[in-house]
Amino acid sequence: MRCNLLRTMKIHCSWYMIGSALVIFTVLGLFHYSNSQAYIVSVGGHEVGIVEDALDVEVFVERFTEEYSELSGMELEFNKELTFAREFRPDCNPDLEAVQRSIKQIASFLTKAYMVEVDGKPFVPVACENDLEIMLESLEERYAGVNERDTAQVLEFNVEEDFELKAIKVDPRYVYAAAEAVSLLKVNGSDNPLMADARLSKAFQNSSHPPTIIAHEYNSGPALEEAAEAVRLSNKTNAVAADITVRVRTLEEITVTEEIPHSTEYIYDDDLPKSEQEVKEPGRDGKKEIVYLVEKENGQEIERETVSEEVIKEPEPRVKILGRKEMPSPGTGQFGWPVQGEGVIYNGFSSSHTGIDIHISHGTNVLAAADGVVTHDRYGGTQGKYLIIQHGEYWTLYLHNSEHLVSKGDRVKRGQPIARVGTTGRAFGPHLHFEVREDDGSREWNSYYQHKPVDPLQFFNRH
Repeated sequence: MRCNLLRTMKIHCSWYMIGSALVIFTVLGLFHYSNSQAYIVSVGGHEVGIVEDALDVEVFVERFTEEYSELSGMELEFNKELTFAREFRPDCNPDLEAVQRSIKQIASFLTKAYMVEVDGKPFVPVACENDLEIMLESLEERYAGVNERDTAQVLEFNVEEDFELKAIKVDPRYVYAAAEAVSLLKVNGSDNPLMADARLSKAFQNSSHPPTIIAHEYNSGPALEEAAEAVRLSNKTNAVAADITVRVRTLEEITVTEEIPHSTEYIYDDDLPKSEQEVKEPGRDGKKEIVYLVEKENGQEIERETVSEEVIKEPEPRVKILGRKEMPSPGTGQFGWPVQGEGVIYNGFSSSHTGIDIHISHGTNVLAAADGVVTHDRYGGTQGKYLIIQHGEYWTLYLHNSEHLVSKGDRVKRGQPIARVGTTGRAFGPHLHFEVREDDGSREWNSYYQHKPVDPLQFFNRH
């Protein structure tokens, strides 16, 4: 009996030992398995590392997005799919900091915005719906009353193209302020300072979302602030999505003051020689106020209609007294020799040479050929210093002078010194180029070849 009891106790002890060993091995296996379990972190389908607790990564991404939102001034969302997979990885080494660094390197963000579309073409994203109103107001300020702004009243303002907004999500670096967006618009007939980038244009037009830009690696604090500033500055250099040309039409009422030219009245005096005239009244222009209806496109006038005119000041006519007393005809011997001394005629009158050239010493006195009034005291590139005198039926011209002794408006007598021989203008040696022109009946000198030239030698008792 006692032997059976001992045998039974030995059997139970053996099973207990086996059972205890199995429990110990099971516990050790479970502990090893548990320690080999970790979270595999993937961003956008790309594995970036292993962590012990997925919540740590979620908190980091949330904080990282909040910091970047605060610095960029926009509400952002993380633009990558963040996934976690719990797996058995023997001998794994979870590293939260390494995962955080990897996320920073490949992180990108999206923000809610509105795409400005012009005639159905995507242009640029703006932050809010009110930005479109600001853009249209800026166009109105720019093109309504560009000229004569102080007197212009805009009656109608119309942008020919259709502007619409479409809600989108976009990389924050592509979001433009309203002032920046309107500055990128091309106006009809002018060049756009920024041309559309082909890659970006294609991405905008072929995708519901524009391409995102990978953020540079940075830590929190000053480095993060510096990176955000770089993002803001990039707004100034990104190209627009489409090459947009706009036409802004305005209808303006413009009030201007214009001059009314004065007329000229003539009084004839029988005691005054025909070669002379006097101004009795100088005359004054009048003024009138005119109201125009002006249509413009992008500030350029395309049509103008007069609405009303009102005379503010009547013009006063100019009154001239003209002489009618006949002067002796300057036939043969009636004109005096135009230089003091004989001189030598080395180039006579012809169809290509409208006067005579009298060669004589430099500084010799030039003499008035007859009584008259000096009408021109000038300098020309070819003529040099020259005088023109009106004698009634004729005009006389004196060219290439070194100096003048009379001025415009002076009355001169026959034989009076009026200038000195020189070489001014196109002249080969000192000489006087002398011409006689036959008045066309106007007694006015309006152009150099208005009056017909005649051979001066017919008026002298010499050849």
